Amino acid sequence: MASDNVISFGQGLGGGRRRVADARTHELVAACRTRIADTVPRLMQELFEHIDDELYQLADKSASDVLQTRYFDAMRELRKLREPIEQGFLRSQLTHYDDFWLHPIPVEADSKEPVSDELSLVEDDELEENLAVSGMVSKAENRYHRELFALNMRFAQLVGVPDLATRQNPVGPHSLAEGFRSAMRQWSGDLGVRLVIFKLFDRYVMGYAGGLYDDLNDGLVEAGILPKIVQRVRRNPVAPSVQRARQEAGSGAGPDAEVGDRLAENVADEVSQEQVLGMLAQLLSMRRDRGAGNLYSRRLPGGGAAYHTHLPAVGSHELIDALHYLQREAAIEAPVSPEEVQQLQTEMLINLGRQLDMGSTEAPAKRLNQVDQDMLDVIGMLFDFILDDRNVPDAMKALLGRLQIPMLKVAVLDRSFFSNKQHPARRLLNALARAAMGWVDDGDRSAKSLFGRIETAVARILSDFSDNVGLFSQVYDEFYNFIEREARGAEVAEERINQVTRGQEQLLIARRRVAEVLNEFRIAQPELPMAVVNILREGWHDVMLLAFLREGEESVAWQHAYAAVEELIWSVQPKVEQPERQRLLKAIPDLLKKLRDGLNNISFDQHRASQLFKELQACHIAALRGESDAADGKTADEVIPDAVALGAEPEPEVVEDDFYTKAKALQVGQWLEWQRDDVWVRGKLSWRSEVTSTCIFVNRKGMKVAEMTINDIAVLFRGDKARLMEDLNTPLMDRALNAMLGALHDTEGAAKPV
Repeated sequence: MASDNVISFGQGLGGGRRRVADARTHELVAACRTRIADTVPRLMQELFEHIDDELYQLADKSASDVLQTRYFDAMRELRKLREPIEQGFLRSQLTHYDDFWLHPIPVEADSKEPVSDELSLVEDDELEENLAVSGMVSKAENRYHRELFALNMRFAQLVGVPDLATRQNPVGPHSLAEGFRSAMRQWSGDLGVRLVIFKLFDRYVMGYAGGLYDDLNDGLVEAGILPKIVQRVRRNPVAPSVQRARQEAGSGAGPDAEVGDRLAENVADEVSQEQVLGMLAQLLSMRRDRGAGNLYSRRLPGGGAAYHTHLPAVGSHELIDALHYLQREAAIEAPVSPEEVQQLQTEMLINLGRQLDMGSTEAPAKRLNQVDQDMLDVIGMLFDFILDDRNVPDAMKALLGRLQIPMLKVAVLDRSFFSNKQHPARRLLNALARAAMGWVDDGDRSAKSLFGRIETAVARILSDFSDNVGLFSQVYDEFYNFIEREARGAEVAEERINQVTRGQEQLLIARRRVAEVLNEFRIAQPELPMAVVNILREGWHDVMLLAFLREGEESVAWQHAYAAVEELIWSVQPKVEQPERQRLLKAIPDLLKKLRDGLNNISFDQHRASQLFKELQACHIAALRGESDAADGKTADEVIPDAVALGAEPEPEVVEDDFYTKAKALQVGQWLEWQRDDVWVRGKLSWRSEVTSTCIFVNRKGMKVAEMTINDIAVLFRGDKARLMEDLNTPLMDRALNAMLGALHDTEGAAKPV
C-alpha cells in the first residue's frame, strides 16, 4: 500500500493490471490524494465535535435512567475510540483510493457483512444499519449527482477506462459510508446510538462531501482534464473545520485589517463567532456617531450614548421588565402583513420609551447603556432583514415579525445568542424561517397545517417566555418533530414521483429508439408490401419496445428482434436466382416461428396475427416467383410515418443566452419561484433528466407542482417571470448577519474620504 502521498503504481502488479506510468497522471493522482488526506480528517473532526452535544441532549431528554446511562456510556466510549475510528476511516479511504489506480477496472466496495452465527436479532440490527447506510448513500448521490458525474468522467480518463459508475468512485458516497461503517466496527455499542452516529455522519461528513468533490474537480479542470463538463454557478458548502484550516493557512493580514473584513470571515466561522457582536458594535458605533437616522436606538429618548452620557442609564433588568410588558401586548396583536409589523415596530419603540420613563426625544430623561443600544439595533436590523427577505412569504413575515421582542429579550439576557449557532432561540428562529420559505398559501391555516404550527410556536413564545431560554428548546423540539414527520412523508412522495417520471422517460427513450430503427428501415426500403408494414407497425414495434425496456439495446433480445426485421424485409424481396429461392424456402419456417413467438410474448391478438401471416404468405409466394407484392401501390412512406409520431414533439427553438445558461445551471434541491396564471408558485427541483432536459419540481410535501424543460425555465427567466430562491440552506441568522455587515460596511465606506 502507498504511504503518505505516494502511490506505487508500478509495484506488485499482476499481468491483468495496467500500469499508470504517465508522469503527469502520477502527479494529478497524488495531488487528489493529498486533498483527500487533508479534507477527510477535518470532516471527521466536524463529526466528533458534534457527537458529544447530540448524545448529551439525548441523555438530557431521556425518559428513563437506563436510556440516559446508555447515552452517557456511549459518549465516554466514543471519546476513547475517537482516534482509532478517525485513523481507521482515513486509512480505509486512502487504501480504497490507492487500490482504484492499481486495478484496470475499479472494484466496487463490498457492502456485505461476514456470515454470522449470531441470533436473528443481530441480523435485524445489521438490516437496520444497512438501511441507514444505503439511505445516506442514495441521498448523497442524488444531491451531488452533477459533481460526481464530472469526477467519474475525469477519473475514468485518468485511469484509462471508458466510463465509471458512481459506486466505483473511490471517494464517492458509497466509499465514504462503507469506510465509516468499517471504522465504527471498533465500537460494539447499542444499535440505537449507532444509528444516531450514522445520522450525524450523514449531516457533518456527507453533508460537506460536496466541497471535497468541488475541490477535486477544480484541481483536475485546472490541469486540463475535461474542463468543459458540468459547469456550475453555486458551489457546495464547505465544512467550518476546513474553512478554519484554509484561513489559518492563508492568513497574512496584519492587525490593521478592517473590522468589516474580519467580520465577513467570522460570520461563517463557528469558532470565531464570539467576536461577532463586538465587531458589529464597532460598526454600529461608527454609524451612530455619524447620526444614522435608521438605527433603532436613535429613535428612543437619549438615543446615542455618545451625545447623552450625562443622562442616567436604564438598567438591563429594567429593560427586560419593560420588554416583558410589551411582549404581553404583542401576544394580543396579530399583524397580517409586513407593513403592519413595521408599524408595530414603531409603536413598540414609543411604548418602550414610555415604559422606561425615558422622556421625549426633545427632552430625554434617560438613555440605554451602550450594550443594550447595540442589542436593540442588531435585533432591529435582523427583523428588517426578515421583512425584506423575498424568500419568506408575506404572511409568514407577519408571523415571524412578532418574535422581535422575545428575541430582543433573549439577546439582552444571553449574549451567546450571537456567538452560539446552536443557541435554542437562534435554532428556533432558523427552523421557523427555513420552513416558511417553502410554504405556499393554499388556504389551509388550520392548527395542523404548517402555518398553524408556526403560529402556535410564535404564540407560545409570546405568552410563556419570561426569562427561561430553555422554552425555546421545547418549542424547537416540538416543531422539529413536526417538520421531520413532514419531511419523511415528502421524501416518500417525492421518490414515487421520480420513479414514475424515470419510467416515463425510459419509455420515451425506448419509443424514440424503436421509431428511429423503423425509419432507418423505411429509408433503406422505401417500398415494402403492406403485410410487412402492418406486422412492423401493429406488432413488432411493441416487441422491440419491450426488449429495449426490459434488457436494453445491447441485449440478446433486442439483437434478435432487430435481426428478425432484417430477415422479414429480405424474405419479401423478389428471389430471381434458384439458390436464393432455396434459401428462402428453408428460412421461412424459422422466420415465422420467431415472429409468432415475439407476438405471443406481447399478447398480440391471435386472430389479427393469423390475418397478418396469411398476407405475409402471399408475399412469400410472390417473392419465390421473382415478383414483388407491393399491393395497392402503397409504399412504406405512406404507412410507417406513424412510428415517427412515437417520438417527442419538436421542442421550441432554444436560444442559448445567459438565461438558458442560468436555467441549465439549476441543481437538484434548488428552489425556484415562477409566475403561473398571475400567481407565484414555489417548487424544489427534485429530478432532472440528463437525456430530455425535463425538470420535475415538487412542493415541500413532495407533491409535483410542475414539469418543465430547461428551455421552458429559460423562457420564464427571459420574461422576468421566474427567480432563484437563493441561500435556502443557509440559516436565516447567518444570512442576516451577512446582510447587516454589508449595510454597515457600506455606510462605513461612504464616510471615508475619497
